Amino acid sequence: MRRWLGRIALAVLGGLSSYIGLSVLLFVAATHRASLSQELHAWQQFPPLAPDDRLLIVAPHPDDEVLGCGGLIATATAQGIPVRVVYLTAGDGFAAAAAFTARSAPDARDCLLLGQLRMRESRSALRALGVGAEDAVFLGYPDRGLLPMATRPNRTVRSAATRATVVPYAEAHSPNAPYTAAALVADLRAMLAAFQPTRVFTTHPLDDHEDHTAAALFTREAIAQAIQAGELRRTPMLYYYLVHRGDWPLPQGEHPDRYLTPPPSLSGQDWQVFPLRREAQQAKRAALHAHASQYALMRRFLGSFLRQNEIFAPAPAPRTQYDLPFDDNPAIHLQPRADLTSVQVQAGRAGVRVSLETLKPLRTPYRVELVLLTVDTAGNWSETRWRYPNRRLTAKQEGATVHLWLPYRPIADAERAYLMVSVKLYGAELDRTGFLPIALPERAGWDAPTRRSALQSAP
Repeated sequence: MRRWLGRIALAVLGGLSSYIGLSVLLFVAATHRASLSQELHAWQQFPPLAPDDRLLIVAPHPDDEVLGCGGLIATATAQGIPVRVVYLTAGDGFAAAAAFTARSAPDARDCLLLGQLRMRESRSALRALGVGAEDAVFLGYPDRGLLPMATRPNRTVRSAATRATVVPYAEAHSPNAPYTAAALVADLRAMLAAFQPTRVFTTHPLDDHEDHTAAALFTREAIAQAIQAGELRRTPMLYYYLVHRGDWPLPQGEHPDRYLTPPPSLSGQDWQVFPLRREAQQAKRAALHAHASQYALMRRFLGSFLRQNEIFAPAPAPRTQYDLPFDDNPAIHLQPRADLTSVQVQAGRAGVRVSLETLKPLRTPYRVELVLLTVDTAGNWSETRWRYPNRRLTAKQEGATVHLWLPYRPIADAERAYLMVSVKLYGAELDRTGFLPIALPERAGWDAPTRRSALQSAP
């Protein structure tokens, strides 16, 4: 009897595994087909570079600047347009690269040596793009620690790789600066004030890498604080570039005669196409090769960004509704209850009213986590978080939409506010919105929702 029960259990597990495997295979095949079938003319041309332009590239890690903006940088420098690159981290948390360079299991010292190596590689890469060493600025904040810095902005983060809690590099812009959100934003503000850029480029909020999500927040907030303090002579345009999104770009590997198009899940955004001349392509290739520690491990992926163009998305203004990509990776394809499709948010004097929509009605054991950040006129950060389901949280579910009232008094004094929503299953994150800028009414005449009215109507 036990033998037959075991056989039945194995048969059920085998059938389930086959179903999951086939579903994932069909999903990936459909995604690849959709990605390869996109036409470049569906998007606008990037506004031409002007003689008075000044480009500031904010890269979470060394090599991101080349992947997302290498051709743009080479084109700009060839036209005599000033370019400066700010690296938020030294890339010292990439364990595989540290192990590759140390030829052993890496410790904190090996990670610091990797950071120094990657900074040297970055200078070489920028030389290939026409940027001098004086325009490569390293901030030295924790690789794979930027999102914890963002979600806990008043806490000092410890790097899991180097064990440091302050910037450990003497050549960094602010050695010994604490690993906090305020310190990083202050460094970025100093870069903005000193360089006076007309256009700023950073990673997309919906980039899969957590550091890239946080980089979008920090860059946006630094620009806002610099404008508020009167440190900028003109307001720069902010653009996003994408590096990590599933197995994008497709097809993988070097295809210099193909066009780079957005992943299908993000094709609805207002992307702009920047075409690359052959000289810019060649400079970008040389710059990628200069990142030797990365090229040795991820040659096929890095080469995928050598195309006839690059793409950028202008950062949108804060708004009350955000439509999100859905059914865009195998994990949530099989778990549509975790797939966020839209977020609506309305701020009031005592809190925020939020409506979340998922592809299918949310049920346990899935959990929603919400992180609300505010910044006041003095640049002070406040944060709080909620989890749903939670009996203490006022909520109402209507089909696939959940209406929540998030009580939060500090928002009455906020100059800016940001919300990030994620869905988790047993602690594993399945979907994330990035930090959504919240539109705040004028303080003097807030017609704000109250706790009682918060759930009587959807935002």
